[in-house]
Amino acid sequence: MSVNIAVVSSPEEATSVVARNRIVCFVNDELSAAALRKGLEGSNISIKRGTIRNAIRMLETDTDISALVTDISGIEDPFAELGRLAGVCPPDVRVALVGESREITFYRELMDLGLTEYLPKPITRDMVLDQLRPKLLGDVAHSQPDRGGHVISICGAQGGAGATSIAINLALQLAETTKAKVALLDLHLQAGETAVMLGVRPGPGLRIALENPMRADTLFLERAAIEVNERVCLISADEELDAQLDITEAGVRHVLGLLRQRFNYIVVDVPVPFPPSIYPVITLSRHVLVLLEAEVTGLRNAHALRTAVTNIAGKDRVFTLLNRADRPGGLPRAAIVKALGAEPDMVVPDLGKGMTQAVNLGIPALKHVSGLRRHLAPIVREITGLGAEQKGRLRRLLGL
Repeated sequence: MSVNIAVVSSPEEATSVVARNRIVCFVNDELSAAALRKGLEGSNISIKRGTIRNAIRMLETDTDISALVTDISGIEDPFAELGRLAGVCPPDVRVALVGESREITFYRELMDLGLTEYLPKPITRDMVLDQLRPKLLGDVAHSQPDRGGHVISICGAQGGAGATSIAINLALQLAETTKAKVALLDLHLQAGETAVMLGVRPGPGLRIALENPMRADTLFLERAAIEVNERVCLISADEELDAQLDITEAGVRHVLGLLRQRFNYIVVDVPVPFPPSIYPVITLSRHVLVLLEAEVTGLRNAHALRTAVTNIAGKDRVFTLLNRADRPGGLPRAAIVKALGAEPDMVVPDLGKGMTQAVNLGIPALKHVSGLRRHLAPIVREITGLGAEQKGRLRRLLGL
């Protein structure tokens, strides 16, 4: 069966009598909707709940679009629905699909029909940025990040919200899930808590490198990095509270550059408010997690933090993480959603006294608190794309 869909492959060829730039997406789950919303940020995008059948009904009366992204999850015969779609879809509309199949033969059959792209679930912001955005928008600038380790910044919107604890355990779970090398960089040079929580004592190497990048040679990591386990290293400092620090932007860039050469992931515990010298961390981050608790100050500061990050690096990098979500005495979820303007992107519930006990024992909570690993898993999946057990299959599917 020949279904001639999306025969036009570039934006230049997609010009029609009526200039169209609207992208309409039909997906049946919130994770996919959020990934598309962030990955296609800045475009004229409309996201609706539904599947390919809803898309067909829309196109029967509304064809003034440039691209269509639609969900085929749960559709028993997607090729039959694609045939119906071809009957109502203008030939210059680029069509991409989201679905559950990971079979290479299925992917090739879809590509042979002239589809623009197919993404298997669960999709993430990075998958949309790297694989879909360039094909729908011709936006090469967003298509591939620069080479080097993937930087994830954790910014606490309020003191005591648990940003450091999340940073530590996220780094450990990233390494556990991907089997990759992970650096945990604590930029709280004074009164930082990462080393305390892990029961180690850092040296002076990080401050020296951040103040004077010329002194951060290739031996910097050997001197400054503390091995947490075989895959995770901590880079932190413990400077006196009355020390006069002179952290430079050049120093921050140089340290990050060294870490990105050696590690697949760099999780950064970022001090808030961050001075201009810290801006390179935000600029180089592929994910900036603004972490808050369900309190009035957290909501206020989270809004300001999101705005600051957006001004530095763009809105598509920012994710809101609600920590200790159901803690007694906290604001109700409806109030949080109203203040944020949307549901939090990520949620970790209150996991009880075990989190505090882990800090006092100087051990990662991941080893001590049942349930933490399960609640961090969606965050790890968003950062990495997929769990380790699925990643190889996806790479084979997409020919990577």
